[in-house]
Amino acid sequence: MPGSFKKHAEHIYNMNVRPDDIWVITFPRSGTTWIQELIWLLENDLDYETAKQTPLFARFPMLETTSQIPDVAFELIKMNFMNLGKFQGLGAAARVPSWESIERASSPRFIKTHLPLSMLPPRLLSTARVVYVARDPRDVVVSYFYLHKMVARNLCKLHFHHFWEAFRRDLLPWTPIIAHTNEAWVQRHHPNLHFLFYEDLIKDLPKEIKRISSFLGRNYSEEQTKQLAHHLSFDNLRNNKTVNNTVGDTVQFVRKGEAGGWKEHFDSKMELQAEEFIVKRLRDLNIKYPTISMFETTHL
Repeated sequence: MPGSFKKHAEHIYNMNVRPDDIWVITFPRSGTTWIQELIWLLENDLDYETAKQTPLFARFPMLETTSQIPDVAFELIKMNFMNLGKFQGLGAAARVPSWESIERASSPRFIKTHLPLSMLPPRLLSTARVVYVARDPRDVVVSYFYLHKMVARNLCKLHFHHFWEAFRRDLLPWTPIIAHTNEAWVQRHHPNLHFLFYEDLIKDLPKEIKRISSFLGRNYSEEQTKQLAHHLSFDNLRNNKTVNNTVGDTVQFVRKGEAGGWKEHFDSKMELQAEEFIVKRLRDLNIKYPTISMFETTHL
């Protein structure tokens, strides 16, 4: 984590959790935006009009935004350097700590975070409802790379193989990814936690909408579910400015929305490295990623 996280970690860990909170926890680039829009609409009677008028980061703020801002960047963000003052609420987070704004918010609160369960309030699962989304680490790193390229633009000169090297060595924010996911996986039977895979959303979105609706205690008709699935299609999300266009037209937060795209980016050496990475990280764990075969995790 960035050094600035030290100033905020205790406040985040000791936050007051409310029974009507809904938290979304993911590792970055694991369908966070997708699931936020889905949950907000389910909990707000499918109010598409308000969703179209209010940015997602305002409806479903991120808990640790301020803790990710280096001290040297605060003034630059306040000056809207590189248009970053408009990116995901960074301007507001540079003025008031993001966790503090969430603490002051009226109920019900919708809270997004990339922090693992161990760095969040200990009473979270016993108090509020939590949705965790996991994704194949190989697809995550590809999407994570393109996010850095889009946000930093000309300042980001690294090639994908450099980024992959940092990712597999746990040198990027919020890594290590499999340990992050395992913390939620071992709690997947907790009544207040709904664990799902990004790939299942791709495979059958209406089915997953129904499962999440049931978890949240919501009941929608087949037609309403079908309409929501259409709203959440990637073609629609890419064109939805309150969800996707976070910095004018320069950052597309929703990218391709696919499974297996990593194969187009990994050369043979990186494929072997990824296999070794997965085998070692899954050793002694019982996580079963839908896109990782038993062969991959046993033959090395």
